[in-house]
Amino acid sequence: MAFLDNSGDIILDAVLTDAGRQRMARGEFKIVKFAFCDEEINYTTYNGNHPSGSAFADLEIMQTPILESFTNNTSLMKTKLISINRNNILYMPIFRLNNKSANSTQVHTASAGFYLSANTNTDNKINFTESGVLPYSPTNADKTKFIFVDQGLDTGGNPDIGQSLSPDLVETAYLIRLDHRLLRLHRGVPGYSALANSFVDDDAIASYYVSSTDAAVETVRNYTAAQIADEEHTTLEMFDGPLGNRLKLFLRTSTSLQSSDALFDELGTAISDDTDFPIKSGATVASYKYIDTIVNVVGVTSGYSIDIPVRILRTPN
Repeated sequence: MAFLDNSGDIILDAVLTDAGRQRMARGEFKIVKFAFCDEEINYTTYNGNHPSGSAFADLEIMQTPILESFTNNTSLMKTKLISINRNNILYMPIFRLNNKSANSTQVHTASAGFYLSANTNTDNKINFTESGVLPYSPTNADKTKFIFVDQGLDTGGNPDIGQSLSPDLVETAYLIRLDHRLLRLHRGVPGYSALANSFVDDDAIASYYVSSTDAAVETVRNYTAAQIADEEHTTLEMFDGPLGNRLKLFLRTSTSLQSSDALFDELGTAISDDTDFPIKSGATVASYKYIDTIVNVVGVTSGYSIDIPVRILRTPN
């Protein structure tokens, strides 16, 4: 990895990803679409009052060193650039993890993410009444917890939550990426059926494509003027402006994590006491292991991306 000297013009610096090189080796490489992003640009350095004139306003941006292209397709391009054929947009929608206790979707206070039980044995010792603690098995009524990724406009209430988000800004699909060695994606709805991934790349990252018509997506919630006046939405929603769709996720560990310590020993951390372990009342945990990972969600319509921290816990059998 290195920085490119950006003091002059760089027309294009491109490399093939690992998957691209594999396809080229098989004679199957063909570019059918591409994307841009501005991940490394700090727009606050734009100086509209530059002493040398407006032609120099973006000079610092243009001369900021940028990273060489990565071969790992999950390392960059988290916020893709999009084109919208109108010029009257004041706000772009964003994603937020829903952190409302009324939805049973709060993140864990210690990690700002989620704890996930690795198997049924850990289920028997973990305390699901704590926020952000997710079960391996969702069969019991007290284990119906989800991860909600909400889309909306952060407008400060003007326009308010009763207004509709423009249809061309509402997410029509989501791309979800996670470590296939560790996790599987299920629908966070009754039945908890498994979702099929689109592909798993050579870095063991599984990609799932979820359409807005899928049962894992909850469509836009509508609030009346009376409900807004009573602030009924404040216990359920993360936004005070127009709302988009809500993605409902349920994670489950891979067979390897359920039945073996091998990946915990290779990738994780061993704890010899119950430090930071959400213990169920009456249970004891003399030691446990955990692995930290990330689930990445990208909106296909807006290009907005969010990373969800997940700590997978496993107690000895």
